[in-house]
Amino acid sequence: MSKPLPTIGVDKYTFFKVLSDSEDGTEYDSAYSLPGTVEIAPTDTGGTDVFDADNGAYETSNYIEKIGHEITNADIPPEVDAVWRGLEVNNGVVEVSNDVNTVYFGVAWRVMKSDGTYRYVRYYKGGYSFASNVGGKTKPSSGSIDKQTAKATYTAVQRDYDNNYYAYIDETDIPSGMTAAEFEEKWFSDLNYYPAV
Repeated sequence: MSKPLPTIGVDKYTFFKVLSDSEDGTEYDSAYSLPGTVEIAPTDTGGTDVFDADNGAYETSNYIEKIGHEITNADIPPEVDAVWRGLEVNNGVVEVSNDVNTVYFGVAWRVMKSDGTYRYVRYYKGGYSFASNVGGKTKPSSGSIDKQTAKATYTAVQRDYDNNYYAYIDETDIPSGMTAAEFEEKWFSDLNYYPAV
């Protein structure tokens, strides 16, 4: 068993529009890499339900809910905002109304661990929710610049194809004979890819 290590960085946030999802499989559009990732914080919560019988705890069941993550990014560009909300961009202008469609995406990223290796993460299907990213703050007249970021919440749903939410693998578990670069090329281009054993 490998030693637990703290994580110290995150990058390569990549999303894929879900084109179709059925019992026959899930098809994704081309990958889109979003630069400027500051932080990804899981939103998962869970607990235990206890069923009492025979004057005591008879059965317990564990559950997880609110599966997903919150992404903090340097910015969410207008074209990404439009794609995530299911809106059209007209001559560079994003117009937001109540007519917003639910659009599903798969996502992948990597987290650096303190020993310099990576953990690779992917969520198969989910949607984004976020407030307007048009806010701003007056630039200070002197001293260091107070930088602002944009946030979005990704809420995962089970993929119809196999009922899975997400998956992850550590770089140290990549099959022997495969380089990290070869693995990453597949991981960040195909959400249906599984490493051969």
